[in-house]
Amino acid sequence: MPPKAPPPKKLTKKELKEKAEQEKKEREEQERIRKEAEEKQRQEEERLRKQEEERLAQEEKARLQEEEIENEVQRSVFKENLDNAKKVARANDDWDKFLICSIKPDITQEAQLTTFITMLREQKIINELKVPEELQKLQQAENIERDIHRFLTQLKAERKLQQNQQQLQQQQQQQIFQNDTVARNKLYITQIREIIIKKLEEINTQMVLNAELFIDEKFAELTKKANEGAKGTFKLDDKTKQEVIKTFPPTEDFKYGIFIYPSNKPSGYRHKPNEYPELQLAVDVPRSISVFLQKIIWTSFDNYSPDTYSKYRIVGGVLDIEYLQMLPPPKKVNTWTLKSNYELKETVKRLAFELNATFKVSYQLPSYIWIPNKENQKVWRVAFFDRVSEQWITDGVEDAKLDKGTNIVASVPKLGPIGLLQERCLDYPYKSFKLRCVGNEKAILDIQGARDLFKFEIGPGYIQLLKKDPEFQHFAYKKLLVGALFYELYRSGVNFIPVNEDAQSANIVQKDEGAEELALNDLSEAVRGFYIESSRWNNSDTGPQIVVKLKENPEFDEEFAENQEKDWKTIKWWNNKCAIIQARDSHQKCNQALLQDTETHCNLEVLLKMHSLTTQETLGRMKDLHYVIFVETIQQVLRITKLLSFTVRD
Repeated sequence: MPPKAPPPKKLTKKELKEKAEQEKKEREEQERIRKEAEEKQRQEEERLRKQEEERLAQEEKARLQEEEIENEVQRSVFKENLDNAKKVARANDDWDKFLICSIKPDITQEAQLTTFITMLREQKIINELKVPEELQKLQQAENIERDIHRFLTQLKAERKLQQNQQQLQQQQQQQIFQNDTVARNKLYITQIREIIIKKLEEINTQMVLNAELFIDEKFAELTKKANEGAKGTFKLDDKTKQEVIKTFPPTEDFKYGIFIYPSNKPSGYRHKPNEYPELQLAVDVPRSISVFLQKIIWTSFDNYSPDTYSKYRIVGGVLDIEYLQMLPPPKKVNTWTLKSNYELKETVKRLAFELNATFKVSYQLPSYIWIPNKENQKVWRVAFFDRVSEQWITDGVEDAKLDKGTNIVASVPKLGPIGLLQERCLDYPYKSFKLRCVGNEKAILDIQGARDLFKFEIGPGYIQLLKKDPEFQHFAYKKLLVGALFYELYRSGVNFIPVNEDAQSANIVQKDEGAEELALNDLSEAVRGFYIESSRWNNSDTGPQIVVKLKENPEFDEEFAENQEKDWKTIKWWNNKCAIIQARDSHQKCNQALLQDTETHCNLEVLLKMHSLTTQETLGRMKDLHYVIFVETIQQVLRITKLLSFTVRD
């Protein structure tokens, strides 16, 4: 038998420790080498990835530049056809205006508008009691002012953004011209309003000057009733004790009335509000003053709010209550009657005093103000305007409510202008929208706002509201310009005209305006071949880009009998390109990876064509130049409502 191997030498503690340290160093060295290798591999992969990204970016840039050359030619052709179509439309409009022989100035013609303003300003100072006639003149001026607002809203709908560097100078010139047009028309609005306020002040002067005449008229009326056998007795001395309420026929935008408190009524003022039934309003009278003339004026417009951005706006007009100092009563000396007078250029005296209690008012909102939830006071508040701070204030307003639907009742702590304060962002973020054609030149747009669903019909050069609420009956189901319709909705309390500042107020991700403009141009062409819907991912991980869903609609269906998610394409727009991404509304997260075997392209039509994602018939519809006016009208609607950037789906 071979000899047995000697047993291993037993290591001492010191040797065991040294061995452990040596093994640890070896492991650490191996780990270091492994990490260095991994880091080197990672860096190489990163270098290759960046190299590949740069290569793809260069390819994309070259591809987009090449596509943009062809796209620029198509835009030029589109613009030429659009300009020709507009010339024909303008010629027809001018001929229709000529046949009507309207004396109303055309606010698009600067000469006519300035002539109207000059004639309005140079009218004689009111020195007779022709208040109804003067209110009608002011109504005509306000009608012109509203026409200017509609025109400015239409300009906003037609705004064009710069699309490439080659158009930079031309677009800048167009922008300067448009800005000049906007500034000029805003100046006209200011001038008209200043004249209106001046004329109203002249009416105030006449009311003070002729207060005794109104008292005489009331005395004659009571005398006649007494002579006809009315109950009670009436003495000549009672002439100076009669309260007088005088109103004038209201117009659409103006209501005017006065209350004269007698100079020596021994019993004191009665404890009930002054009612102006013809004007549909009632106002308390402070008991801390004696001789006065109460002036009540309601205007449909807000002439008090500063011209700066605010989260709130006034709807339903402004009720202004003031107390004017009356002239001393006439004195008889022998055969002479001595009366005090104002110079007509002098402003009547206002009475200033502090209220010891709240001041109750009640007035009827115009019939066109839309408040769908009459009991929800979170969406509106009654406010009074503080002339010192130039702000609308709601603090101190008590018992504010809408009585019988649209009658405002409130107690305010201060005299002055009173109005219904509403949030600007009450109707957006929009919850969803659907846009689809139901004919070659007829599209239906559904906007699910924050409060209600609104449906519109869009055609070449027009849009009409398809909604039966009585508040909209004066313009619903009527074909209007895009700017005119959305201005009327704005007046009715429905704001579908967002501004960029609203994004923060409405907690909406600020979108890239270039991406929005590219998307709305693409979608306006695609609507004749595709059903367009909002995507739930438009206000999420996609950031400043625009995301919308499309489904082919060759039969012009308003609704689909079968609607499967796989048939929809999710399109994402940057400010210079678009792509199809893999995101679906049913997914838990937004998958922004491009659809397999697809690339980005300069616009939607090229994207669909290059990847054979639709039929030639649909592509032909997208570029059919017979429908340029219709396509531009779709652009205007999407631009003014900002549907593509202010829609947030849950």
